[in-house]
Amino acid sequence: MIIIDTNILSTLAKIEKIGLLFEVFKSEEIAIVPAVHEELRNGLKRGYFLLSEIMNLVNRRKIKLLPLTEEEMLLKSALPSSFDEGERECVAVCKIRKFSLLTNEKSVKNFCNREEINYMDLPDLLRTLWQSELLLKDEVGELVEEIEAKDNIIFKSTDAIFEE
Repeated sequence: MIIIDTNILSTLAKIEKIGLLFEVFKSEEIAIVPAVHEELRNGLKRGYFLLSEIMNLVNRRKIKLLPLTEEEMLLKSALPSSFDEGERECVAVCKIRKFSLLTNEKSVKNFCNREEINYMDLPDLLRTLWQSELLLKDEVGELVEEIEAKDNIIFKSTDAIFEE
């Protein structure tokens, strides 16, 4: 199962490419935790209407809403306070259940490396799109440009995305 943090969902919503998740992870279930669900709801209340597509996928159970166990709630409270609520819940679930995390937060990725939690970030996702032949390299390049324009993300280097 793949647990997705708000930042990746938001980025894909801004470029209207949520469907790419289902192409990349077609053999795996995709889920969010309650705090990510709440962050998405709050975003909708603040007028980020592109998030409604994600909420529709949750309502139709295409993206699962995964409640935390008692053990995960205890672990969540012990995770770094620098993580937001959604990040702590995502990490707790992935650590306990050995799920993979899709996040683009540097501090979360560093923590996952130290704790041996499997994760992917946005460059990994983009790389997978062309390596699995879902998109051509040029199409992934266009996605990179669109993400930079619409989500104010600057890729320090696209080398990692496009290396053979």
